[in-house]
Amino acid sequence: MINAQASKPERAARGRESARPIRRLMQGSFLPYILTVAAGGICYGLFCNRGIWLSVIGYSVSPAERVMQGEVPYKDFLYNYTPGILWINAGLMWIFGPTLLTVSAGLAAFKLGTLVALYHASRKLCGAWVGLLAVALALAWIGWKYIFGVFPTQYSMLFVLAGLACMVRFDESEKLRWLVLSGASVGAVLAIKYNIGVLLGLSGGAAIIIRELALKDGSPGALRTLAKAFGRAAWFWLGIVLVVSAMFAYLAARGGLVPMLDHFIHFAGEYSEKRSVRLPSWRLVMPSALAILLIAGGAWMVLRWFERFYPAFIAAACAVVLAVLFIPARAEILKSSALASVAYLPVTLFLVASAFCLFQLRGKIGAKESRRRWWHDNGAIIIVTMFAAGAYLEVFPRADYYHLVRTLPPVFLLLVLLVKRLYPHLLESLESVSARPRRAATLTLALPFVLLAATGFQNTWRPHFTSGFRMIDRSPVAVGRARGIRVPPKQASIIESFASLIESNSAAGDEIFSFSQRGTAFYFLSERRNPTRFVWWRNVGISREDRDSVLNIIEEKRPKLILLQDGLKDQRIHDSVDANYSRVGAVTDIGVYDRRE
Repeated sequence: MINAQASKPERAARGRESARPIRRLMQGSFLPYILTVAAGGICYGLFCNRGIWLSVIGYSVSPAERVMQGEVPYKDFLYNYTPGILWINAGLMWIFGPTLLTVSAGLAAFKLGTLVALYHASRKLCGAWVGLLAVALALAWIGWKYIFGVFPTQYSMLFVLAGLACMVRFDESEKLRWLVLSGASVGAVLAIKYNIGVLLGLSGGAAIIIRELALKDGSPGALRTLAKAFGRAAWFWLGIVLVVSAMFAYLAARGGLVPMLDHFIHFAGEYSEKRSVRLPSWRLVMPSALAILLIAGGAWMVLRWFERFYPAFIAAACAVVLAVLFIPARAEILKSSALASVAYLPVTLFLVASAFCLFQLRGKIGAKESRRRWWHDNGAIIIVTMFAAGAYLEVFPRADYYHLVRTLPPVFLLLVLLVKRLYPHLLESLESVSARPRRAATLTLALPFVLLAATGFQNTWRPHFTSGFRMIDRSPVAVGRARGIRVPPKQASIIESFASLIESNSAAGDEIFSFSQRGTAFYFLSERRNPTRFVWWRNVGISREDRDSVLNIIEEKRPKLILLQDGLKDQRIHDSVDANYSRVGAVTDIGVYDRRE
């Protein structure tokens, strides 16, 4: 307690002393974390209750409810991913209630955790404030169209970055527990989406082996050296095995392990063949590449002969870029080209990182201290490249932006790390041209970051707003389990009409079956049961016997309602439904059929 008789200067000094811990907290190491959480909370909070992608709800949320009710994936229904995402959402709904808001809030927590993990790794490798660049880029590329889609990658990215951070920690400390924790994080990825986990297991193991070969002590024998390297990698793989073994044991105890393995073996090749999408044509990238070369050439000339105008030139270039990207109906080819260039960004960065590290290795293979110095300078780039490539290769060569954007956070980390690593070389190259090379280098590097962030904002933020900056997803959905979620007015009307038609012709808990992917969302939204093993009818890796079993239950009139889209071409299905059910209504192109008594 401050003495009332103390002089005014003494009281002021004591007040400043008491405020110092708060000032240190705000000015010290915690402030960037606070900024990261605040920015993520605002951005993700804005979209947390916006948008409904019906087919995704049918594929990821409806089966999660089946898990919550005691069913086992693969044994009771077919699913093309490992079941981690179903367990997460089933647990959330069991605790907080089966609603879309519950799922969205859980996903928001994962996305915010991913942002914090991205900053933590970036801070460790690039510095407290430079690390915020990766966070800014991740928020600029907030998500393609439906931001809170319940996709496995939205959940697994947190563990990808956690595994990366643990491996960096091992590289610094050489404590094996960090390798095991890194592997356990990758095992969690595998439990959510198995192919990403496998790729990360290979790329993470490769990073460890490269490290051990670079740091070998010079003892004779190539086999002995490789054995030691693989021995270290085995600790990483042990972490993966521990998590995957627990998943396998649980599924085996519930009778789902053998059906899962059989299903994956059966569908893996077919799934990859049907879902692969080619990268955009390189010709589409050319306009933005030429624009960048023109700006770079102009910057070099201004810096060489008119240096005092260089800040104004960079500001003007940024203004032109923003005008091209954001003025409607202007330079559409450049807008499309800028977006297409991002599809090539990950591969380009992987090649640049590999070439840079190999260039630095010249003449250092035989010298022990040189190899150690090389790893000290480039090891972080190799680790980040391996993890970013492992996460990205799951979608490569798929170039649709839904998948691409979700793989970008570790790519942004690699970009910031490369820029930081190349910054001294840029300074050295500018010293003969600029009187103030540090300012020139900083301004030069600002332009590509502005271009990348602006392209992300234009393509992932702006589509969610009208020309008057009003959100497109603004109409609340008046359906019980979707209450609190906002969508465009037309979609709200469709969802409510569909739910009303289903609920007026059946009761909660009744069995229905949807051939339409969009219709599968109403298993969850209208609290109806799916009597089949199908999550989607149009899925891959499903046997003819499984499809015939659905036609059998239709002939037995087991489902109360059938949802059938007009465009389905299988005439057997139409004949079977028409013979046993009567059409009671339709919404858009999907008819609802009630069984004939």
